[in-house]
Amino acid sequence: MTHKFNQYSELLNCSLSRAVDYLESLPERPIDQKISSESLRELIGGELPQQSGDPKQVLNELAENIEKGLIASGGPRYFGYAIGGSFPISLAADWLVSAWDQNVPYYVSSPATSVAEETAAEWMLELLSLPKTAGVGFTSGAQEAIYTALITARNSLLKKAGWDVAKKGLYEAPRIHVVVSDQIHSTIKRALWMIGLGESDIKTIPTDSNLRILPQYLPEILAECDGPTLVCAQAGCIDSGAFDPFEEIAACVQAHPNAWLHVDGAIGLWSAASQKQKHLLKGIEKADSWDTDGHKWFNMPYDSGMVIVRDAALLAEAMGGNSMGAYLTDAIAKPDRNAINFGISASRRARGVPVYAAIKALGRQGIEEHLDHCCAMAMKMADRLREVDGITILNDVVSNRFSAQFGKGGDEFRNRLTERVVHQLQQDGFCYPSTSGYKGLKTMLFSVLNCHTSEEDIDATAEKIIETYHIELEKCQQHDVAALCE
Repeated sequence: MTHKFNQYSELLNCSLSRAVDYLESLPERPIDQKISSESLRELIGGELPQQSGDPKQVLNELAENIEKGLIASGGPRYFGYAIGGSFPISLAADWLVSAWDQNVPYYVSSPATSVAEETAAEWMLELLSLPKTAGVGFTSGAQEAIYTALITARNSLLKKAGWDVAKKGLYEAPRIHVVVSDQIHSTIKRALWMIGLGESDIKTIPTDSNLRILPQYLPEILAECDGPTLVCAQAGCIDSGAFDPFEEIAACVQAHPNAWLHVDGAIGLWSAASQKQKHLLKGIEKADSWDTDGHKWFNMPYDSGMVIVRDAALLAEAMGGNSMGAYLTDAIAKPDRNAINFGISASRRARGVPVYAAIKALGRQGIEEHLDHCCAMAMKMADRLREVDGITILNDVVSNRFSAQFGKGGDEFRNRLTERVVHQLQQDGFCYPSTSGYKGLKTMLFSVLNCHTSEEDIDATAEKIIETYHIELEKCQQHDVAALCE
């Protein structure tokens, strides 16, 4: 069966119509459709098709059935976890990336998108005030970016200790000490496991009430690390939006004979592009590597992570791009940017093109306005909730997120009531915060990341949260359901 190029037009126009209808429905669409997995399997699953079907019918059925089980996370009142929306320009550029269907790890296979990614990388480094000579790789997300950075850190630390991982592997290699915040994100842990560093190698640094590393403990901890040492800090803690004291941390790391500082900036690294916020990242440029995630605060479509390594040569060496098969010798010998040297993927789409398009369209000013608006909206919400008796904002709101608890009394009562309030908000579908933890407490995590969120959305959401809190509190105070909140 031969497909014709003129078949694209009808199907893509059908996709366009469906996509625009979905996107324009987001302001009013219930965030959670509350459909069961069994119902979705009945709609989407079934026996393997044996015969060809009508593509347009398949496309329409796909859109109709899938949309019944989508979470409207691109909408203006989605405040859960750390999921942003998409700038219109980035989504449009991403459609072109799919149509162009280029494989970008080698310049020779896609010269134009290679240059677009190279330019996007240069613009990013300038925006974030990071070293202009750093290596930048476009990854699937922050998890892959962290993994890539920590592979580079591991190999570099061991090389400095006289051990070549590429030749000798990890058996009998010197032990690498790992020093992290007690608020370490799970993606750091997963990356450590993947690169062969176990939990027994981890030492934790205590944090303050805002979940920032207490730097006075670091010299003593590093003094116990008598060999290669990896230190991880955070720019934008998941539960508080706080930034670790990078100046002090970097000074301690630089004083160690063989240490590497990685900064997990999946959410908060973009604050460096704001004049109002960049003071929160003072000293961050002194780190050895960084990661961030475009589909969070920078509003890129999935997938869009970035890894940045101060010494681009170390990143390229760790990725082993020049050790590919003989049939690729000519490709990787080209003098231009080969993305294979900046990431683990030997095949991938041009993830950097939507980043290029967004920076070109918004400019520094537009990006800064987006970042500052999100912070202002988070602070507005926190101020509104703080006025309500029984609602506690647990952290100083310095960025685009905060954690809150509901009710008065013991931890168990407040934890249960908070869980009930958030669950009910999610079930109602008007707005969507999420639950998290804050030094052992169950909390409502509220994140403002979406370029579509307006003051009106914040005001309406505040009313809904306050109303739901009072309803759930009253239920918990009634005798017949009191056990639910004890």
